[in-house]
Amino acid sequence: MFNYLSSDNHLRSLLTQQANQQRQVLATIVGGDSYSLFTWDWYERMLELSNDVGNCHCFVIAIDEIDVILAIKQGVPVYYSTFSFDDQIHWTNVIEAKQHLLYREGHAKFQTTAKIVKMGYSVLISETDVFWMANPFDQLKQPLNEYDLQISDHSGSHARINIGIFFARSTKASSIFFAHVAQFWIRYGKGTFITDQRVLDAMLNNYDRLKPIYQQASGKMLSPPLNWTTHFFGHQVSHMMVDGGAFYLFKQAAQLGMRSKKFYGGLKPKFFTVRITDKEMKVNERNLILRALLILQQSTLLNRTLILPAFTDNLTVTPLPSQLDIRKFLLYWTEKSVRLPDFIFLAKNMSIPVTSTSFVSTQNYDDIVGILDLSLDSIPLNLVAPSPEFEVSVRDSMFWCSPPTGADAHCTHHSRGLALTAELLFSCGGDSNSPCIT
Repeated sequence: MFNYLSSDNHLRSLLTQQANQQRQVLATIVGGDSYSLFTWDWYERMLELSNDVGNCHCFVIAIDEIDVILAIKQGVPVYYSTFSFDDQIHWTNVIEAKQHLLYREGHAKFQTTAKIVKMGYSVLISETDVFWMANPFDQLKQPLNEYDLQISDHSGSHARINIGIFFARSTKASSIFFAHVAQFWIRYGKGTFITDQRVLDAMLNNYDRLKPIYQQASGKMLSPPLNWTTHFFGHQVSHMMVDGGAFYLFKQAAQLGMRSKKFYGGLKPKFFTVRITDKEMKVNERNLILRALLILQQSTLLNRTLILPAFTDNLTVTPLPSQLDIRKFLLYWTEKSVRLPDFIFLAKNMSIPVTSTSFVSTQNYDDIVGILDLSLDSIPLNLVAPSPEFEVSVRDSMFWCSPPTGADAHCTHHSRGLALTAELLFSCGGDSNSPCIT
């Protein structure tokens, strides 16, 4: 299955199914441990913004097997970007290639784009931390046929292009150009002082320049000609570019109401929660309460979405992500069945009716629409879990930071693969625009 999902036949099939009438498709890249959790939400939001009901004209490009599995489980169309045997057998440093997340991400951008434009489709690559408030295709520079490539910039702060958003139109020039860039990246993208953005900028002969050693090694002094332009994609888009950007994306999406339809539920949404404002509550007590609520969701309250308790009286000062490793928690219990506590206070949700009551095990709550607000002292803590595996999931999914990390930080127990890679990658310079190529 992995072989098939990375095949040209599968990519061609995806393009046939997902492209719009202009043979355009939107794609984002998921991988590592930061943005994978938001694959489903990105896809649902693109569906919401689409001009075509039922088709977002998009898919995700997964850079590892885990992200392929996450996408499939969530019903998201996915293409698996990986390396061929022939590519890998010629690598000098195989271990570094396995560990280098940015190398795999750059390969996904360049190689997949090269394949798509060669197949006769145009592609808008938008990184996962790019937040769209309107249909991305409506933000392209017109007329479309004037350029082979439209790419975002740094809005005057720096001359280098911004690889976070770019639109490659299917032309002979773009096909030759991206095949050239993709091949260069496969051979040299693992280099310590190279990034995908700087390589593409150099290939476009814009600001950066490749060192002569790369030109000599590649045997090609010049990049293929390409008619390209920088483009401001409008005020309907924002690019996070911050550590923990996925969580800022999560928060902004919720506040602006640009979440998926599933996030808000149907016409008669059903939720349940317990209001807890005690931020001093012991970790063991918190775990027991969440365990009980998750068990209730699997039994008596089967058709309801759980709104997590806040465990604070001020979500602005002490948001739940500063207390609990939400990334890990949601990987086990998913966004489809869980909401963060500030969900109740979003403007679009203020009209959802709230029914405050005590939990009674013999009572059927199916007729209560809206938020079922249960009293804390009525929640039974001695419930029997549905299975031993359920108990393991409860145990493994709950990691708390005590004390909380603070309003602007996130409680996390995950290794920061991307951050560590970036730290090594940019160690060659002391400023944010350090020229790691030239």
